[in-house]
Amino acid sequence: MTRRPTTHWARKLRYAWSFVAGRIVHVNLQVLYDCNCRCRICDFWRGAYANRPRLSVEQAGTVADKLNEIGPQIISIGGGEPLLHPELEAIARALARHHFPVLITNGTLVTPGKARALWSAGMMEISVSVDYASARRHDAQRGLPGAFDQALKALEILHATRCHAEQRVHMISVLMDDNLDDAEPLIEQCEGMGITYLLTLCSPGRGPMTKRPPAAGVSRRLLDLKRRHPHFVALRGYVGRFTEAIARGVGPCQAGRLLCNIDTQGDVTFCIDHSGNPAGNILRDSMSDIVERLRRQHQASPCRHCWTSCRGSVETIRSLRRLPGNLCDYWQMARPVKLGGRF
Repeated sequence: MTRRPTTHWARKLRYAWSFVAGRIVHVNLQVLYDCNCRCRICDFWRGAYANRPRLSVEQAGTVADKLNEIGPQIISIGGGEPLLHPELEAIARALARHHFPVLITNGTLVTPGKARALWSAGMMEISVSVDYASARRHDAQRGLPGAFDQALKALEILHATRCHAEQRVHMISVLMDDNLDDAEPLIEQCEGMGITYLLTLCSPGRGPMTKRPPAAGVSRRLLDLKRRHPHFVALRGYVGRFTEAIARGVGPCQAGRLLCNIDTQGDVTFCIDHSGNPAGNILRDSMSDIVERLRRQHQASPCRHCWTSCRGSVETIRSLRRLPGNLCDYWQMARPVKLGGRF
């Protein structure tokens, strides 16, 4: 049964309570696996995921209603490239009835019309992936000529077409072994555009590429960048543990307890990198059963290998380490930005 949408402030209050209570507050939702890029650090576009069905609007509505039983979520819409989904606007609207939908895109398919439609549907945040300050290197990484210029244009369009001050636009980079020096030029690019910059650590469980983590001491350099650049809004407690994560991992992982993943056909797993072991199917199973199985998987999992932003940001905010600074960073990441204005 479709429930009435909750008001924006009611959602915020329920979300805050879920966060305090240690419930699931973040969901990664794949709407498709198709992609127009051929990124070296992702394998979703490869044969194993080819021709898998896309999530339908009706299924997205069921996902939204079932998740609402445990409280509003930040739902990160992913893929593949989400903008390839012909019904993405309707999916965003279905999710926004009860939740806070956000989106990560490569930016190559963004147009003013699509941007306005997504914002009007209730999208709260859209991030565009840019991994290098060089067009040549970024395009090579994406396997798509012109991807860099299209991504920068997408950021401008998205920032200019927002409907509400609370809607935010970020550039986001995946930190690898060869792009740490690109972070500052990209931050400066964001400063010139009036948007903000995020960073996530490359997951060793994603994609077939040889694992080449960034050099030791990366956290010190990133924290220095944060001190000098207010537009770099990633949580200091998150980037401050990159060195530790690269050397030995960060544990225990809270996937399954604070966050989970849902694939294109409703299979729920505690982590996107463990998609072969579902805790249930949200389209068919009860939410209470799924939550219980996720908690058991969380308790049984020894994994501590990744420190990506979906996990790291949630765990960092719940930690007492650097709490005042992290709360300040979170405010900078999510605070309203006047329409037509700059961060």
